Amino acid sequence: MAGERSKNIGEIGESIAKNFFNKIGWGLPQKGVYYPCYKPTFHALKESKSGEKNQHGIDFQISYKSSLEAETLNNLLISVKHIKDTKYPQSATVIFKEYIRDLVHSMECFKRTPQRREIAAGHSGCKIINDIPVLFFISSKDDENHDFISCLQNSRFMNEYDVKELYIVDNKKVTFILNVLNYIEQKYADYEWYFYHPVTGMNISDTNIYQHSKKMQIEFLTNPFIPFILKKKIGNHETCKFLLATVDSFTEDNFAKLVTYCRANTNDTVSDIEIAMADYFVDDSGGVVRKVLNAHDIELDVKASSYNSNFRSLAND
Repeated sequence: MAGERSKNIGEIGESIAKNFFNKIGWGLPQKGVYYPCYKPTFHALKESKSGEKNQHGIDFQISYKSSLEAETLNNLLISVKHIKDTKYPQSATVIFKEYIRDLVHSMECFKRTPQRREIAAGHSGCKIINDIPVLFFISSKDDENHDFISCLQNSRFMNEYDVKELYIVDNKKVTFILNVLNYIEQKYADYEWYFYHPVTGMNISDTNIYQHSKKMQIEFLTNPFIPFILKKKIGNHETCKFLLATVDSFTEDNFAKLVTYCRANTNDTVSDIEIAMADYFVDDSGGVVRKVLNAHDIELDVKASSYNSNFRSLAND
């Protein structure tokens, strides 16, 4: 019975992850990817009776050409962990470190597989390949806004591994992204929305990169904000909005930084700007918004809003 319950909890976690990935434009990922272990003794799990590991298993594998780095292919290797009967740990525990260890080792062996070579062959024009471990770690026992990642800030467990990038997705990050997308789809139902891809020194040389798409870039999983472009065609004219949503709380300093980002990433095609926060309430912070906007002397229409739906947010309209 315990084994069946554990399997059910795992399947529910995978279902949540799969639907979340589809929501952020990653499509339906390849599920249940297995390949040989090329370091069977070194990669063996502690509970292994033989002292060796024969193969690695990845819950989901997603590959796409990056819009933030020129001529770059991103291979996402995703492990899903769903806990239901216990809460998130308060630090990087032994069990959690084992999750990371197994995921990083899976990435190391993935680099040597025929599958990786086949994926690369299917994405022309990519000179760089990033193999990126992603731990989708959610807890049904904790609050939906629980911030597990903050518990890892003082931990140095990643120093044990030679890995360029590793992403951890927790309750807070999933809830933030879902709340923002739900807000956009409900309030701007007559608009087409897209994730915005800022131009940087990393992608400016790639003329095949679009500045917006339906696919969220992996880098935004660690960003405190996500930029969007909203488009609507009225006759022969296209209206274009720039919306920036942040997980950070409203403060004068945070709002001023977001305004600066919007100014640097908008052009003549944008008609107005919206900065959306979870806790913005016009009665508390409307004066601060006006003060910041006056200091920046912006010609475009800029408004602050809350992407959380409650009675306070009704005053922001």
